[in-house]
Amino acid sequence: MTSSKPSLLEVSKTTKGVFILGCGGGGDIIQTIPVMNYLRHLGVERFVLGEYCIKWWDKPGFVPFGCEIINLDRLQPAERINENVVLVNPDTIIERGNSEVQPESSEGTALYEAVVAKETGMPVVSINVANGAQGILSGIKDVMEKYDLDTFITVDIGADAFYTGEETSVQSPLADAFSLYVANELNGYYALTGYACDAEVPNAHLDVTVGKVMAAGGYLGAHGLTHEDVADLTKVLDYFPDEAVEMWPRDAAQGKLGTHYCKGLWHMYVGPLAAVTMFFDSVKVSDVNPIVAAIADTTTLYDAEQAILENFNIIPESRLPMEVPVPTKPQIR
Repeated sequence: MTSSKPSLLEVSKTTKGVFILGCGGGGDIIQTIPVMNYLRHLGVERFVLGEYCIKWWDKPGFVPFGCEIINLDRLQPAERINENVVLVNPDTIIERGNSEVQPESSEGTALYEAVVAKETGMPVVSINVANGAQGILSGIKDVMEKYDLDTFITVDIGADAFYTGEETSVQSPLADAFSLYVANELNGYYALTGYACDAEVPNAHLDVTVGKVMAAGGYLGAHGLTHEDVADLTKVLDYFPDEAVEMWPRDAAQGKLGTHYCKGLWHMYVGPLAAVTMFFDSVKVSDVNPIVAAIADTTTLYDAEQAILENFNIIPESRLPMEVPVPTKPQIR
């Protein structure tokens, strides 16, 4: 079976500009850089890069399973584009405000979006998730109109966008579902890099689901990381020495293959494919991921969370504990 959607190789010949979104929040915006480089070499000249305004905080003595939802007002300095989007700049930080989770030691530390803005020179936006799928879609549409962009791509690391309703190990399904929904509505693309490197779906299981998408005609080509990509990724990753996920595509390209451990907890197999970005028709990916349809009409984050909690066997990342003490207190002395 084939897809009616043209490949990005074909689209690059006519597109006016591209919005590239980090699919799962956290630091996925880093993975937009190789896709931008690929399209630039194909002749595309105008880009906007984006990320959801959510954050996993690393604190000594704690493991962050869940993420904090960051109010856009805490990003300063930043330029408000609309209710759901701000334009960041290289000096933007997350102000701690009244957050009960953000550690005091993190005040003023580097923000992924700000570092990407600094190192790429591209416009970079941060997106509010509080208004559900419809708020995200509305915000991104405004950005694309403002910058005269006509192509949308969301870039993911790992596996969890390929959740089928059976996996119990997926820990961050919500942001990916939002991204797939937006891509579907904008006739966009889903890109997968760092194959299985989020340790949320075993490689063998992921292979089967990706195979179903490919059999349905959803596979639209690939881009292998180049030396330029590795260098550009390293410029950004050097700001985040404690990063536990986003470095794997780069590391795979440099030969760090085999079994490794994500956040020191979950094992994963890093193969040569981790250094390749695969492009897919987002609709075909959504066909295997039932969460996308479940959150499509939501206008609040709460409604999107409940759609997952009430219908599937996993918990959205915004409802997982944000700081689990490790080790716990002794039970017996």
